[in-house]
Amino acid sequence: MSTPDLPADRCALVVDLAAIRANWRAVRQSFTGAGVGAVVKQDAYGLGIAEVVPLLAALGCRDFWVADLTEAEDVRRSEPSGRIFVLHGLCGGTPHDFRMLGAIPVLLDMSEVEAMARAATDAPVTCAIHLDTGLNRLGIGLEDVRRLVAAPDRLKRLQIAAYVTHLAHFSDPGARANAWQWRRFSAWTRRLPPAPLSFCASSGVFGPRERHADLARVGSALYGVETTPSRPQPIVAAATLTAPILRVHDVPAGREVGYSGAYRTPSARRLAQLGIGYGDGVPYRFHSDAYVLIAGHRAPVVSTSAMSLMSVDVTGLPEQTLRPGQRAMLFGPGLPVDQIAAAAGVAPNVVHVRAGRSAPRFYLPCPDDAGAGTAATARPLHAPQMV
Repeated sequence: MSTPDLPADRCALVVDLAAIRANWRAVRQSFTGAGVGAVVKQDAYGLGIAEVVPLLAALGCRDFWVADLTEAEDVRRSEPSGRIFVLHGLCGGTPHDFRMLGAIPVLLDMSEVEAMARAATDAPVTCAIHLDTGLNRLGIGLEDVRRLVAAPDRLKRLQIAAYVTHLAHFSDPGARANAWQWRRFSAWTRRLPPAPLSFCASSGVFGPRERHADLARVGSALYGVETTPSRPQPIVAAATLTAPILRVHDVPAGREVGYSGAYRTPSARRLAQLGIGYGDGVPYRFHSDAYVLIAGHRAPVVSTSAMSLMSVDVTGLPEQTLRPGQRAMLFGPGLPVDQIAAAAGVAPNVVHVRAGRSAPRFYLPCPDDAGAGTAATARPLHAPQMV
């Protein structure tokens, strides 16, 4: 990809808003339920709430899912009218805090259910309820459901916007445990007052349609991060992380490279130093082979990352691709973030979010509908906006 507008001496995370739009449309086309909501926690997975939320709202997204009240405030500044679900429940706040912001807590245990019911003095208060059907993390269980059914007056004080659960084996659509969780979720919610069901996250919207239920909450798929490696999703990369070549040099055989001799050249090698490191969100250490792309050629990562440097082996690469200022891609179209994440032994979103927090962000604008969504990631950079 062409990068004339990026800083010559710094790494950059380029966010393609048209790719996010294409992914939104792919999700909406696949999901058979009533509505798709966007998960925008962790600053929209590192891509920027202030830019992503208005785009999705313009595309028809009405529900936004965040982790806590601070994120809910960020979303509210960008989208005055959408519904905001807060996945971490009351988060130490009060029902009044949520009412003032117009946010909906996803209650995570019985103490929060009771706190919300007590707050309903004049009229029912709006909330969602998380049911723990197998992840053993957040939510009420079967005994709690029985307690609620036995105390209908408490439930009458709640206006339930959704029942929510989360798959323990989300990355394996065919896992038997997923079917068990769906059966539990369906059975438990049939005993409770009617409300929309939210069962599907990114992997679920492309999974069995009989489990789509009413409301989806999609994060990774919108940003082009694969969640089901065994069953690729029809999504495109929405973020590209690149870094400039700072130096190319020849290193004789048997020389140590990096701190504590983390790498030793097995033969005479040509190395390039890239202007990016763990301070920019790149993993510090790799446990298996990782590589970057330079003009479409693979260059293996060697040694550990420094705070703002990374060493790659460019032996045999065309000379014209190795001039200082040329850029190497760490992830993006044609090089999924899964590759570098797997080599570091972390989830893809770990790399995605950290890069989004640390590297300078630039934005490719979202053009008119003509042709959009078909080649979103192939467009050249022009006048990207930096934040």
